[in-house]
Order: sequence, then structure tokens, then C-alpha cells
Amino acid sequence: MATLFDQAKLMARELQDSDEFKQLSTALAKVRADQEANSAFHDFQVAQKEIQELQSKGEEPKPEQIQRWQTTAQKAQQLKPIKDLSVVEQNLNNMLGEVNEIITAPLNELYLNN
Repeated sequence: MATLFDQAKLMARELQDSDEFKQLSTALAKVRADQEANSAFHDFQVAQKEIQELQSKGEEPKPEQIQRWQTTAQKAQQLKPIKDLSVVEQNLNNMLGEVNEIITAPLNELYLNN
């Protein structure tokens, strides 16, 4: 019998073969091919990472850091390749959420039945 980790590796391969993953790959390639979108996407990722790192240390971001993040997010969301990427990311996240519900169903049942 395969171990849980073997099953997880199989699921990772299945994820890569899914339409959602392929759509994400295509959408991301379109962002990278568009100089303006790629630059805006990069700026957003840098600003977001900066805030996340502070929060992971229990620190609050400075108002100017939050403003920079919001500004880069607004700029990025105005660009079609990034809008399209966001839709595809949401679809993939929905699928992963459903998979997570299936995987964790035994845990939920355990807590509800005891």
C-alpha cells in the first residue's frame, strides 16, 4: 500500500496535469511576455513579500509600505494579463480548496463525532 506521502506526490503530478494548472501556466507566461504587466507583477510581489515578512516576525508594516503595496496592487489589477491571471489563480485555489475539504473530511468527522 502506498504511503500518504506517495499519494501526495501522485496528487502533485495530477495537479500539474490538470486544466487549471495548465491555464495558470499559460496566464503566467502571458504576464511575463508583457513588459508592463511583468514589471507591475514583480513590483506587487516585492511589496507583498516585504509586508508578509514583517508580519511573520510579528511586526506591523509602516503606512508607506502598505500604501506602496496598495498602489502596486491597483496598478497591476488594471492590466489585462494580470486580471486574467487573477481569475485563473482563483479557479485553481477553488479546486485546491475542494481537494483540501476531501482530504480533511476524516479529521472533521473525528472532531464532530467525539
